[in-house]
Amino acid sequence: MFLGCAILLMTGFLSEVPPMVAERLNSTNETQGTFVQTKTMPDGRRFTSKGTYRIRPGKDFEWAVHDPFETCFYSTQEKYVYTNEDERVERALKDLPNFARLSEAATGDYQGFFAAFDALYKEEDGKFFVKAKPKVKELKRFLSQVDAEGEPQDWELTATFPDGTTFKIELKEDGQ
Repeated sequence: MFLGCAILLMTGFLSEVPPMVAERLNSTNETQGTFVQTKTMPDGRRFTSKGTYRIRPGKDFEWAVHDPFETCFYSTQEKYVYTNEDERVERALKDLPNFARLSEAATGDYQGFFAAFDALYKEEDGKFFVKAKPKVKELKRFLSQVDAEGEPQDWELTATFPDGTTFKIELKEDGQ
């Protein structure tokens, strides 16, 4: 473990998206699958939800929670809609704070990520590992670290917050 971390550190921070990750991020094929989200509080309490996702590049994105209750976040290129049993919220994407950064990433320009994070990357036995820490003061206030690991169709993302809370999302593409 120590040797792996040392090798990672010797390679330096990322300045561009590695090919294995870029292939997934830049895919033009529809993708759908399942997810499990787990929020773990500093005192050990866990809150888990499960659902499905669908991405149609250049068209829309849907993130639907089915358990423990139904919610849905749906976005087109112009607007997003959030629904649950009590409400429906619809807004133009251009009205979201920092939307310009998101729209750049949607077109394959990830320089905003590299400007905001120091990230280390490793590939081993067909799996990728990313460790990213914010370098922008505004992000450091509410985010300590982001880790991602797995295979392109079956991976997990974990965000760690300054108070010790973690938010983990496990993604599994259909057919895997």
